[in-house]
Amino acid sequence: MSKSYEEYLSQAGNVHLAYYLEAADILNIKYTVLVHGLMAKFESNGKHWYIINTVTPLTNTPSTTIAKRKNLTNTVLSHFNIPVPKQITLRSKQEAMQFFREYNNIVIKPSQQLGGIGVSLLPKNKKQVFSAYESALKVSKGKGISKVIGEEFIEGENYRLLVLGNRVIGIVRRKAAFVIGNGKDNIEKLIKEKNIERKNNLLKPILIDNEVHQRLENLHIDFHYVPKKGEEIKLRYNCNLTTGGTTQECFAQTHQYYKDIAVNSVHAIGTQFGGVDIITPDISQPAKCVVNEINYNPGLRLHYKVTEGEIVKVAIPIQEYISKII
Repeated sequence: MSKSYEEYLSQAGNVHLAYYLEAADILNIKYTVLVHGLMAKFESNGKHWYIINTVTPLTNTPSTTIAKRKNLTNTVLSHFNIPVPKQITLRSKQEAMQFFREYNNIVIKPSQQLGGIGVSLLPKNKKQVFSAYESALKVSKGKGISKVIGEEFIEGENYRLLVLGNRVIGIVRRKAAFVIGNGKDNIEKLIKEKNIERKNNLLKPILIDNEVHQRLENLHIDFHYVPKKGEEIKLRYNCNLTTGGTTQECFAQTHQYYKDIAVNSVHAIGTQFGGVDIITPDISQPAKCVVNEINYNPGLRLHYKVTEGEIVKVAIPIQEYISKII
């Protein structure tokens, strides 16, 4: 009798590791959770490997460092003629303001951070630019002067393409956190209700941070605003699942052009596995696009917790791949 995800989660103590345990059972791979909530050992055909949280044996130290530091990712991909947004290091609020004046539509984010924390998109004035810079600086894990990045904002939808070896094994469209009005509750209450729903689905809540405040300010509303019935209020631009986003599976609609870009991007930084974030106005045909970043330790929930389309159990091919090359 197969276990439920909740049982694997209880056993693993970690939302991502649970998917790898499930895949191991399906593939008859032996496993032992060595540190609850963190690490498991897997064994097959006399070989063994470890997965720590989301980190697999498929990424090496140089590629991990490149992926973690968004400015290095941008530099490397540019070297391989892979489309990326214009990007510079911001060393002060004044430099952030200068970048804003030059490009108008910009993103300000930490040079090193996970889950979209500290990312601010499309600040509209000096106050918002300064606030965005301070927010990114506060949470940045970057070293030296390269703590905050300014980036050209590219119009389009955000997609995560999961690359394994020479192929893409999962693709999702990522939608930013939003609420839909019922004509009686304000935004604050709608967020609370949606967060209860997200908790029941084992998802992190909609994060209320600088970007959400900035977004509402740009819409000329606040948390007390009562949306009309059926009115959708997009709360942020950032699409991360960890900040309240949702995902829709869209492998069949994706043109080979984007799959090739994703595979080439992962190979460019010198690894075999990664989550490539691509921004494009149309995933079904070649169009102007950019690679926003590469995740060396991509979370798997995006592919398992889709709100539309089929669940793709990506941990299975990942475990198969590891067992063959380890």
